[in-house]
Amino acid sequence: MTRSVPFKLFGLDASSAKPLGRLLVLPSLAMALHSAPAFAADVCRNADLEGAYAYSVDATSLTIPPVGPLAILGKITLDGKGNFAGTIDGSIVGGILPQVPVTGTYSIADDCAGSLTTIYPLFTAHFSLVLVDGVDHRKQAELLAIDAGTVGTGAVKPMFH
Repeated sequence: MTRSVPFKLFGLDASSAKPLGRLLVLPSLAMALHSAPAFAADVCRNADLEGAYAYSVDATSLTIPPVGPLAILGKITLDGKGNFAGTIDGSIVGGILPQVPVTGTYSIADDCAGSLTTIYPLFTAHFSLVLVDGVDHRKQAELLAIDAGTVGTGAVKPMFH
């Protein structure tokens, strides 16, 4: 045998609780909708990466000779419009590369995700990227290699304020 207990909310019975519930939800919804433009205004774009940056990649080639680990470190200058150029040093399977030029392109979507393509003298590498806050609130990119036969990560970090 179950007993029903009268529903009381702030001294009101169940018949008046529904309108009160609606009244409590409406201000919360209005506040959320009012703050939506603040979220929409906080978008990313190519111009978030502009100036001198350190470029680094740690990867392993599984199919492209020489097969094995590689590390790359260099300085690139990004133009804020989707292009970059610079120089890198590297180590591939323990062999040291002399300093070589690199160029490339990048594209950043509103959601702060995008892509970066680096053109090295002997091959081209493709990365997906995500922008995050870096030094002095300048954006930096975290990279993931997306070429088949390669496992790697990297970063594009601001060098100077």
